[in-house]
Amino acid sequence: MVDNTSSTSKKTSGKPFVSARGNPASSMAELMAKVGSNLQILQKGQTVTGTIKKLTPQEILMDIGAKGDALVIEYDKQNLENLLSYLKVGDVVRATIISAESEEGFPVVSLRRTLDDIIFEKLSKLEKQEEALEIEVGDLTRGGYFVQTTDGIRGFLPTSQISGTTSDDLSVLTGKKIQAKIFEVDRSKKKVVFSQKALNYILNPDEIRKHVARDDVVEGEITGITPYGLFISVKTKKDAKGLPAGRQVEGFIHISEISYERIDNLDSFKKGDKVRAQVIEVDASNRRISLSIKRTKKDTFLEAKVKYKEETKVKGTVSRVSSRGIILALEEGILGLIPSDKIPADKTYKMGEVVNAEVVGVDERRRVIILSPILKAVPIGYR
Repeated sequence: MVDNTSSTSKKTSGKPFVSARGNPASSMAELMAKVGSNLQILQKGQTVTGTIKKLTPQEILMDIGAKGDALVIEYDKQNLENLLSYLKVGDVVRATIISAESEEGFPVVSLRRTLDDIIFEKLSKLEKQEEALEIEVGDLTRGGYFVQTTDGIRGFLPTSQISGTTSDDLSVLTGKKIQAKIFEVDRSKKKVVFSQKALNYILNPDEIRKHVARDDVVEGEITGITPYGLFISVKTKKDAKGLPAGRQVEGFIHISEISYERIDNLDSFKKGDKVRAQVIEVDASNRRISLSIKRTKKDTFLEAKVKYKEETKVKGTVSRVSSRGIILALEEGILGLIPSDKIPADKTYKMGEVVNAEVVGVDERRRVIILSPILKAVPIGYR
């Protein structure tokens, strides 16, 4: 009887083992060691690098060097669509281990970080190139709207970056699709801010400074009116550096910079009015220029301080009656104040009445000439 087992052993005992990849191994132990050395010991939360092997709406598989292909799990429909759009079979990407081994025996991974990297790289490119994109306006919240791009990128649209819309009609934008540009991208905070104004205005402070400088006098058109000031659209002019003309810079005129005299409201202004103003500064935080109308005009009060000396006799017309006294119009742009404590208890004044008075001082802060009425008869106890 022939011992076949012994015979087979003798025939193969002198040959090395060969792995599936054709690499010789001197022993079975060495072969197992080599195979084991190529397998990663995976842990939840670990970041690994792998190759996309399959990419379909039903299944995404990756080769991450494990004993089986890793399954990519993505429950968010928009993120899944983005993965299918941005990736292709053969791409080498990073993944995060969700489970080292599922019940079926294969690793489960997430590509959320990779998707974030791709999206923020895209956003940074759009911001740099100042490219417009379509966004859908969502709910109105404090300071602006929540918005989303057509490929699911969520962000914020501040009310300050909305064109031609006042605070009274902000809600009309909800649900609408509009064009906008990237205003700010902060990868660390996962923050994306959009701007509709960027479609028409230069928003980069350094770029603004190339077109306008402090003390420049510019002409613009009123685009918005608020209780505290005017928004102005200023068209730039071609300068010595050869910059293109016709680009627009947004300006703002605070109510205190409209006139040297006190203004209580802006009812005399309307959208479309043309104004001439001086550049005070480039407001880098708000991406616009601060303007002043009054600085383009002569300050008549400077001359009034010299003209209306103490004990000078003047005439003025009553323009306002208040608890603190009587306001007289002395001349165009110059007002006088008769304080209430200078008015006899039995004396009253009517609007439009001409009053004789004497200068007793100048209030530079309030920009009024302080007066005392000239009385035909001085009452007992009058100071």
